[in-house]
Amino acid sequence: MKQLVRISLACLLIITLAGCSRIRLAYNQADFLLARYADDYLGLTGDQIDRWEPRLAGVLAAHRREDLPYLAAYFDRVRTVARSGFPASESACLVGAFKDLYKRHIRLAVDLAAPLLAGLDQDQVQHLEERFARDYAEDRPEPGRNLARERRKRAERWVESIEDWTGALSPAQRSMVSEMTGRFPDTTDSLFHYRTAKRAQLIALLQSGAGEAKLLTFLTNWLVEYRDLPPDLERAGDTLGEGVAALLTELGRTLDQAQSDRLDKRLCSLRDDFLDLQKEPRMAPPGC
Repeated sequence: MKQLVRISLACLLIITLAGCSRIRLAYNQADFLLARYADDYLGLTGDQIDRWEPRLAGVLAAHRREDLPYLAAYFDRVRTVARSGFPASESACLVGAFKDLYKRHIRLAVDLAAPLLAGLDQDQVQHLEERFARDYAEDRPEPGRNLARERRKRAERWVESIEDWTGALSPAQRSMVSEMTGRFPDTTDSLFHYRTAKRAQLIALLQSGAGEAKLLTFLTNWLVEYRDLPPDLERAGDTLGEGVAALLTELGRTLDQAQSDRLDKRLCSLRDDFLDLQKEPRMAPPGC
């Protein structure tokens, strides 16, 4: 899913992934960056980009008007919950609210991707199919995977992500993160096969000349509504959400003053950036 969504989601989500000092720069250049990324990924012609850019401008304007208030409110709420030590009920609510934010952004990405994909010629469709084939070869799970090593690497990624917000974790905190993330479900094989099947369906639609409306329905069912998500992946998603909420709560109990202060400063900065990016700054009603 990442490869397709990146076409139009990259800059809409970079604002939550980039460092605070880069948020405004990234957001204010989103139209340029998205157009260049789409061109690079799909090999678009100048005419195709010209026809798409008004749609892109409209979506970004709607995002600034309708979605930035939700992002500002979300990080303000996370800050409040963090100051309370991430109580279990509040942590679960934050995870649910994040899923809602993610779905809002995926829907925008689909709205941008559908007209682009509908306008591809057959040479460009073949180019996309070849990209998917290369991704398949690179991402295919190896037989006899070393699950213990993968769990260690996953724990390392979680530690690095958390430390970006809190500063260095203590050995005890690192051990706790490793132990808790080690219980997260492994979806590598199931997700790979599901994604491969959906990509094949997308290519078949493009080869048949499917129009924008049909592609929009397909992408929405796949990426937004999860209409045919396999039961094991659905269960794993629920389990992962519960695990992340529990991790927030357990880690929140152990943060020292320096870690809490760094986290508070980061969350405050994010909230303020999302407010400043709005023409009429406001925060949406809190989701929790």
